[in-house]
Order: sequence, then C-alpha cells, then structure tokens
Amino acid sequence: MSTSTHLAPGLVPFWTFGDRLRKARLTAGYDQREFAERIGATPSRIAHWETDRSLPRNQVAVARRIELLTGIPATWILGLDAERPRPDGPDGGEECAIRDSNPEPAD
Repeated sequence: MSTSTHLAPGLVPFWTFGDRLRKARLTAGYDQREFAERIGATPSRIAHWETDRSLPRNQVAVARRIELLTGIPATWILGLDAERPRPDGPDGGEECAIRDSNPEPAD
C-alpha cells in the first residue's frame, strides 16, 4: 500500500490568503517580524493571517501595502489573478493565442 498522495490530473490546488501572504513574504526575503513592521502590523497578526486563523479587516489595504513593499501584485495576493498560461508551459503557450470567438468562414 502506498502512503504518497497523488492529485488527480487537472486538479488545481486552492491557495488561501494566508498561503499567498506567506509566499509573498518568503519570496521577498522577510521574516515575520520585519515584514510586520514594514506593513504596519504585529508579528502575531502576521502569524495568524498566514495560518488562516484570522483575516485582516481590510484585505485590500493590506494587499496594497504588501504590493508596495514587495512588488508582488495585490490582485495576486487577494487571489484575483488567475494563473495564466506561459509560452514555456505544458501547452506550449497555445492558450496564450488570441482566438476569435465568432470567426468568419474562409472564402
């Protein structure tokens, strides 16, 4: 019996606000204390947000402060930015091409 977990093909994991906050902080190279100071929060508040025990009262304002500090878009931190296909992705960038939703028949 195997103890490893395998995701079903096509299953996309869901990232919470806390997951994205932690990833942004680590990517920018801050520990929780320094990150908290720079965005005007307390280290314990950052810890609670990262573990999804609570959410900021104003997630947009916090995401904007993080964007100003790290350069990571607030829309991504808020989960509003869907992952977009890349030319080096598994589909070879096929989804990057603009498609006409109402093509005219060729003559």
